[in-house]
Amino acid sequence: MPPSRNRSSGPRPRKALGQHFLRDSGVLADIAGAMRVPEGGFVLEIGAGTGQLTAALLAAGHEVVALEVEERLIPHLQRRFAGETRLRIELADARTIDLREVLPEGRPFSVAGNLPYFAANPIIRHFLEGEPKPAELVVMVQREVARELAAKPGEMSLLGISVQLYAEAEHLFDVKPEAFDPPPNVWSSVVRLTLRAEPLVPAERIEAFFTLVSKTFRNPRKQIHNALGRATWLPPDGAGEALAAAGIDPMRRPETLSIGEWLELLDACEAVRARAS
Repeated sequence: MPPSRNRSSGPRPRKALGQHFLRDSGVLADIAGAMRVPEGGFVLEIGAGTGQLTAALLAAGHEVVALEVEERLIPHLQRRFAGETRLRIELADARTIDLREVLPEGRPFSVAGNLPYFAANPIIRHFLEGEPKPAELVVMVQREVARELAAKPGEMSLLGISVQLYAEAEHLFDVKPEAFDPPPNVWSSVVRLTLRAEPLVPAERIEAFFTLVSKTFRNPRKQIHNALGRATWLPPDGAGEALAAAGIDPMRRPETLSIGEWLELLDACEAVRARAS
């Protein structure tokens, strides 16, 4: 039998906001079951909507703090979960929320959510770079975005590097459009982002790191020798010198480099510039 799609009565999705409410009970249970909440911790849900995933998280035994950006949905959530002591509902935008103002101080947490396609990247970045940090995020995004997040060297993008700098990314499963109301025009995927104890690049070097990487990725199909020459100032023949010092074949393309190789290349570029000054 096909999985159940629970079309409970309640507020309808707003097309103008790009809303697609997840209704497939099997997918909801799979997301809740994928959560690895630290001992003594809770789940922070992003975008509670009509409460479908909220209910699945509660049914799985989790304590939940649910964020919802749309004010019209708050009364529905309050009625649906009236008397539920393991749930707190907050009207908040996950892209800008100051977590220190709404979360229990000192308690670990994991993040779950069906992220709006248009807001997924800024939401993920906010949670990876902000404080306090979650143990992990288990979130649904557009399938193409999920592939970028979990890409390996050879298919890396600026998005993949910016996320994997802070977290290990794992593709969990795909979700058909029919799991949503209304169905979107694209497939979705659920990914797990497990936060690293420390970013792969030291905090004081992150700005310089992303300046180099982002400018080089403006020409991702060019060989790294040519892309590097366009991305940053180096003396004549400096690109070749920096690549040789970093042990990187100048014929490779930017998408093939690992984060460690980018950091070695940054070191080499800075050393070449220092000698030329």
